[in-house]
Amino acid sequence: MSTRSYICVKQNDGSYKGVYCHWDGYLTYNGAMLLDHYNSLEKANEILALGDISSLKENLYPDPAKGPHSFDYDKQQEGVTIVYGRDRGEKNTEAKTVDLEALQSGDSWIDYIYVFEDGRWKYFEYGQLSEGLKDVEEDLYEYYAAKGVKRPENFYGYLTDEGFEELRLKQNQTLMQKSGLEM
Repeated sequence: MSTRSYICVKQNDGSYKGVYCHWDGYLTYNGAMLLDHYNSLEKANEILALGDISSLKENLYPDPAKGPHSFDYDKQQEGVTIVYGRDRGEKNTEAKTVDLEALQSGDSWIDYIYVFEDGRWKYFEYGQLSEGLKDVEEDLYEYYAAKGVKRPENFYGYLTDEGFEELRLKQNQTLMQKSGLEM
């Protein structure tokens, strides 16, 4: 089952323009991916220029030297965003002006809405716009801190309880090694 999201950029006139993203819309995947790889107005607008997305990855564009890149699983380049228009030939996938309220309406299937504004990625979960936009970076920090770990670098996804325990042990070992070297 997918976790759908919408990725938006606040426009100069106060409106929002955005694209749909089908997979991995949750904070520890798309939120972290946006923060790590698309954390500027220029990069956010590059996402919009591609249109609706199946799966957001570290890179927006395929490397022609690595061969084909398409929607077909066996022809996807590792770490390259999968886009409905470019990679599957769908029409009418361009970014659209959107109303944030409408994205959380009763018939919406969108779970997370990400908004780039004021130089930062912000978000809200379905039905929670009335609470205001939350800061992606702050909430990622708080999420991992509540689990007793630092946010892992270059990790996008979910960790099980066992995964958090393993990460906690690894981070503690690294901290102890650094402390031992400084003595």
